[in-house]
Formats: sequence, C-alpha cells, structure tokens
Amino acid sequence: MTFTGTSRRSPGFEFRMVRWLGRHPGSLCVPGALTGSLVGLGAEWTGGIVGGAVLGTAAWYRAHPDTFDAWAAPVLRSWRRRWLGAYAGRRWQALMGSCELTRRHHRSGALLVPRVVRVRSSLSLDTVRVRLVQGQALRAFTAALPELAATLRVERVAVEQARPGEVVLIVQRGEPFDRVIPAPAMPETSDAVDLRSLCLGETELGGEWREPLIGTHHLTAGATGSGKNSVVMAKLRAVAPMIRDGLVRPWVCDPKRFEFVALKPMLDGRYADSPEDCADLIARFVDNMERKQKRLQRKKKRAAKVSAEHPVDWLILDEVGFLMAYRTDYAHEITNACAIVSSLGRATNDVLDVYVQEPAKDVVPIRDLIPHRLCLRVTSDRHPDMVLGDGARKRGAIADQIPADESSAGIGYRVDARSRTPRRVRAAYTTDHDVAELVAFVKTGAAA
Repeated sequence: MTFTGTSRRSPGFEFRMVRWLGRHPGSLCVPGALTGSLVGLGAEWTGGIVGGAVLGTAAWYRAHPDTFDAWAAPVLRSWRRRWLGAYAGRRWQALMGSCELTRRHHRSGALLVPRVVRVRSSLSLDTVRVRLVQGQALRAFTAALPELAATLRVERVAVEQARPGEVVLIVQRGEPFDRVIPAPAMPETSDAVDLRSLCLGETELGGEWREPLIGTHHLTAGATGSGKNSVVMAKLRAVAPMIRDGLVRPWVCDPKRFEFVALKPMLDGRYADSPEDCADLIARFVDNMERKQKRLQRKKKRAAKVSAEHPVDWLILDEVGFLMAYRTDYAHEITNACAIVSSLGRATNDVLDVYVQEPAKDVVPIRDLIPHRLCLRVTSDRHPDMVLGDGARKRGAIADQIPADESSAGIGYRVDARSRTPRRVRAAYTTDHDVAELVAFVKTGAAA
C-alpha cells in the first residue's frame, strides 16, 4: 500500500509535544536530572549542587572575563535569546505571521510555521538557522527583511541560503564595530604572505576579514570620508615584505595629490598625480603587462607563478571617477587602458584596484569587468546594487544607512563568494605613523 498523504487532519497535540521534546532533549533532560537528584539525593544535596553551579559560574564571570566571554557567555546568551526572546513559541509564530511568512497546508488547512533550528548569539548579532515550510523559498524571507527588522526592533536583518530547505537570518541588534581596529602587524617575510588571503580587518561575526589580491580585480566604492584609504593601506601593509623583495610592485595614481604621496619613496617612479601623468603611468603599466604576456608565450605557459621574474603588478587608481569621467581630456585613453588590464591581466598577475565615490556606469564604464567589490558608506540606496549586484540591498547590504561620521569609517559590505550574501566588514585603520612604518620597512629591506 502506498502512502498518499490524503488526510486533512494534523497529528494530535500529545504527539506534537513528543516530537518537540525529541527535537529539544535539553527541555527533558534538565527537569529529569533535577527530579532524579531530588529523589535520589534529597533537597539539600540538590540545592547545594545547583547553588554551587551558580556560584561557580558567577565566580568565573568575575575572575576571568576572557575565558568566560569566549566560552560561557555565547552559550548563555544564545539560550536566553532563543527561549526567552522572539525565537520560540507563540512569539516566533506571531513574528512569522505578522511578516506573512506562514502558510496553510493545502489539504489539512493546518498552519505551517518556519521552524527555528539553532540560534548562535554574540553581543550584537544573532545567527538564526530556520527550516522552511513546504512551498517556501529564500526569496520569501528576502522580500520580508525590512518587516522582520522593524518587528524585531533591530537595526538590520540579512538572510542567506544554508543547506537545502534552510536559511540563516543574521539579526544585527547593535553595532558590532564599536571600536577602531588597529592596523595588523606586517609580516616579516614574503613566505608568510598569502596573496589569496590578506587580512584587512574584521567581519561582523568577529573573525578576520580576508580578501585575495591576485586572481581578480577590485572595485571599492564609498562616499568621501567612508574609509577607502584604510582599505588600500591595509592591503599594502599585508604585502609589505613582498614589496620589499620585489615580488609585488604597486603603481599608484593619486589625483588628490596627498592621499598616497607618502608612499613615493617606495614606489620607484610608479607614482602619478596629474591626469596627464596618470595616463602615462597606466600606459606604461599596459606595456609592461604585454611584455610579460610575450615572455609567457615564448615559454608556452598559460599563467605565471609569482617570482622576481614575474612579479605582481598592482595598479591602484584613487578617485577613478575623476580620471574616467570628470576630466574628459584623458578619460577615453585611461578607460581603454584599464579595460585592457581588467580583461587580460589575470594570467600575468596584473591587478587593477580602483576606488570611486560615485559607482554609476557612466562614471566607471568598466564596472562590469571588475568582479571583486566592496561597498563602504554611500549616499544613495541605489549604490549598493550598483556595486554588489542586483538585489544586494534587499538581502541586507544597507550601505546607505551607515552613519556619516568618523566613528563609522571603514565599515562596509562585501558579497560572500559562496552564498552571495552581503557580509558587514570593517577595515583596519592605518595612521600616518603606520604608513611611515610601512615605507621604512620596505626601504630598509631594499637597502639591506
């Protein structure tokens, strides 16, 4: 006999309770353990054990904050927000219903509610794994993100696809970046640098924010004062020993004439600040790339391994809108040269890294040729989609809502390579002293 699922009745309450207890064994084990202790040891011993556990936890909290915050606090916080907050019982059902994320079973008419599988909490973030109901997909939650944030009274909710049939909600309750991130120490040797994983700062989940330098090209967009300079300086410090050893060669166009002028001593003539000089520098960069291509052709190789013979040439263009759109005398020449680099430079480790305030297509004509993108604070709700791709803002990349003050500099969004979900990150802050340290490190090593 084949089961067809034709019944219009839902399982009885008692069996739904058994199923719930099976999914949450802690709700049965803890009362069972207390009951067993009361029966076997008596009230005095049970009270002593519970009191000792409470006093021990309090003593741990007071005596060693580092280990308590690392191990105990996340567990206790997750339990509290899971069972005493909005993620359990009728409160969760009401939340899903008010945001139109429940469904009715097509036969039985039973109310189907997405089920919370797991909650993990930090001080400012909750990651909530949710199992979808039948007939539901990721886009249902994507469309309801503003309503979820308003109903939960939190600053932001983002969503990403987990395993099939599940999504993960990222609930931002407060500002995870409540302090300035100091510049990381520079590696001592080139062997310690991984060009496909440079540490630039921190993620909203508290981990290291890492990005590749080679194998792609980079676009960073952000309004004035949003922290674009911090991003490029963090990259430069991360590869400092390779610059010192001649394995990475930065080429810098600095139309502002002061953002990167401190780097001139370590650039060996690869610095320009006027439109005419920038056009000439970029043309030299393209010529150098073509010579590397010919060397690879003669050796019958498809790609070059980073070495002194085949170094990474890294073209940094600050305020690219000024070079490609606002100054028309050299805009066409610069745009064409950058299009060539972004189309042909990957195999020869020629990297294009551009920074812009206005990411519109008429300002950055080669925008679609640059795959790796970061969106810092911007001034329009259209900009996140321009930078990170269609629908990025709906999925949680609300870069236009980042506060416009110095305390928020370096905060932005990037798209996760696998899940395509916007992640909030913050670049480390590089002071003038850190820049001077970088230059001295490169020059001292070169002199030695």
